[in-house]
Amino acid sequence: MRAKSIISAIVLVSVLAVPAADVEACSRALWTTKAGQVFVGRTQDWTEKANSTLRKFPRGQERVSPIAENPLRWTSKYGSLVITGYDIGTHEGVNEQGLSAHLLFLAGDTDFGTRDPRRPGLNILQWVQYFLDNYATVAEAVEAMRTSDLQIVPVVLPNGRESMLHLSLEDKTGDSSVLEYTGGKLNLYHDRRFTVMTNEPTYDKQIENLKQYRSFGGDKPLPGERTPSDRFVRAAYYVNALPEPANRDVGAAYILSVMRNVSVPFGAADPDKPNVANTIFRTVIDLTGGRYFFESTFAPNVVWVDYDKLDFSEGSQELALAVESRIFSLNGNVTGQLEDAKPFVFGGSH
Repeated sequence: MRAKSIISAIVLVSVLAVPAADVEACSRALWTTKAGQVFVGRTQDWTEKANSTLRKFPRGQERVSPIAENPLRWTSKYGSLVITGYDIGTHEGVNEQGLSAHLLFLAGDTDFGTRDPRRPGLNILQWVQYFLDNYATVAEAVEAMRTSDLQIVPVVLPNGRESMLHLSLEDKTGDSSVLEYTGGKLNLYHDRRFTVMTNEPTYDKQIENLKQYRSFGGDKPLPGERTPSDRFVRAAYYVNALPEPANRDVGAAYILSVMRNVSVPFGAADPDKPNVANTIFRTVIDLTGGRYFFESTFAPNVVWVDYDKLDFSEGSQELALAVESRIFSLNGNVTGQLEDAKPFVFGGSH
């Protein structure tokens, strides 16, 4: 894709909101190779560890959102492998059909609207899980959301921060979408050319900023700061520049190299700009190969789960691996180290 095509694709995404001063940042990049292999990478930038845990959920689970009035209810159609945080919710994952979802902070203009109990409420801690449970493709999820009456209900996270978030969807065909709420209404942007997602500033400003740089119409060299706008430019450039991989393992390494480039190293966080936080882990999902990689920045290890080999059948055991806390004892393929787990309670203990 040439620079002009990339800029045109970014325009399709419209506007993202500006994070407030108490928000953390992340980056997400989607890459489809010429051979049709699809990878999505993500950095998790945060001020603390959140007991991030890999969890396998089977099909057929009854869900009730932890909302006081008119909670959304559903039964999961698909099994999934996810990463939960603080033992209260899912913040990224992939289902057995190859649909994945990621939550990133998007504060400032984010507004889910005043709670209307006439509408079924979905706790934001289940937003990712809702999509993974119910839809096989991005197109299917987008079509459903265009007519859905569900209302996202935000919460205050255990560290005291508000859950002002937007969400990306990707699938194994390379399709992509972003969902965000402003003024209480859903803004839904759907195009497979939407490959890069960070945080501030608003997307129209990101577009104008991108045009200043080489390969995008301008003459500035690639920026090297930790800010979301600089990370956006670098991710857009380097994803476009990736060579064709020899195989899926090399492909995963290639996209991981991009995520490392847009990470915030230890000691580089900005105390005056809490939205610039250290990267605590990185993930890559090989959507066509059925493999989920996890790399903690607190250890030199990379681990992965072959989720296409997991048993997602209805009634099968929930499994878990506390990958963040156990990372020093883990390495390589940890599919067989997922252990039986108690049923996960969204929203924590009631």
